[in-house]
Amino acid sequence: MKLNLKSNTATKIASNTVYQIFGKLISMSITMLAVVIITRSYGREGYGAFSLMQSWPALFFVIVDFGINAIAARDITEDWSKAAKYLGNILIIRFLFSLFLILIISFSISFFPYTSDLRNGIRLGLFLLITQSLFSTTNIFFQVKLRYDYSTIAYVGGYILILVLVLISSYFKLPVTWANFSYVIGGLLTFILSMSYLAKMGIKPDFSLDKKIWKYLILSALPIGIMFLFSQMSFKEDALMLSFLKLPKSYGLNNTESVAVYALPYKVFEVMLVVPTFFMNSVYPVLVGHMVEGEQKLKKTFARVMYFLTGSGLIIGLLGVVFSSLSMKILGGEEFVQSVGVLNILSGGLFIFYLTSPISWLIVTLGYQKYLPWIYFVSFSFNIIMNFIFIPKYSFYGASWITVLSEFIVLILLIIFARKSWRLKYARS
Repeated sequence: MKLNLKSNTATKIASNTVYQIFGKLISMSITMLAVVIITRSYGREGYGAFSLMQSWPALFFVIVDFGINAIAARDITEDWSKAAKYLGNILIIRFLFSLFLILIISFSISFFPYTSDLRNGIRLGLFLLITQSLFSTTNIFFQVKLRYDYSTIAYVGGYILILVLVLISSYFKLPVTWANFSYVIGGLLTFILSMSYLAKMGIKPDFSLDKKIWKYLILSALPIGIMFLFSQMSFKEDALMLSFLKLPKSYGLNNTESVAVYALPYKVFEVMLVVPTFFMNSVYPVLVGHMVEGEQKLKKTFARVMYFLTGSGLIIGLLGVVFSSLSMKILGGEEFVQSVGVLNILSGGLFIFYLTSPISWLIVTLGYQKYLPWIYFVSFSFNIIMNFIFIPKYSFYGASWITVLSEFIVLILLIIFARKSWRLKYARS
């Protein structure tokens, strides 16, 4: 599991990965504390509603990103002079696209069998799409310059505000909708702080519209964006399907309660997934640089990345299984005893997710991201069909197994197309 990238590069990768993990640990600690407050204050039904308010915008986060970060980071790594123009234009693209999505989704929510309070809560929560996408844009530049310390400070600042607002909502017995809206306000603060740090780095957005940049970024990012779309839908649609499909009566739970039982361990699972995400954020610019230096350089670096993430995935997954019962008791209490089995299933398959992340970014590094949409479309199709079949029979347990099996299919396909991309890339050289 040892990663031996040399000298200053290894130090920067390690420190920036640590910054991101530290920020995520703080934010997720606050999120878990908020979960405890919400489960205790609003009960299983209230937490189920809160989870749905969070799940709807989360389903569309990557659609707003649409892979632009990966393309922009690669370009700005090669030519820093593009920074101001890229920042201004990407902020405009994402703000307008987020607003468009909010309108479309707000209308679509009317056709789901939710209460009016739940629908309105989801609609308010959709403004997370704007704050998240704008913050994500600033991260392009922190990634390229390996200054995730700035990103972390902004992120933590936003989450501290979220905790304060959740405590206020709980204390005054406000509807759970306002506890959820705390994340929108916290996200706005995070973006404001991020922009102030970009200014400190000497980057000011150039808002002059450039049609060539828009066309280039959208077309170049299209394969990655479609991949993200299918990947995120596979990752999030199970909670939504639990909210409206007919469920087995033997579990003694209604749809909203079943969402809560599934969402709580899934929240812990998402925390365990931060290592490959943040590690690859730091490694990606290095992979691009080493690809330019030559095949052997990239091969050696990527092999070390894989060893590290394989070991990390196995260890963290094992810890997830060992502490599943304790973590569910602390976070949710006795009402969430059925969540233990869900967390065991997800933790057991964790190492698979740790392997798919670096392989997919290797394909992007090699310039063959056109394969990714097809891979994730297969996974998404499998996921949604299997969920329609097995959720009515096995509820959240069926959804858990299907999540792991879908990612295993992704892993097999990624390996096949990564090998093909490698051959094509270096056959051209």
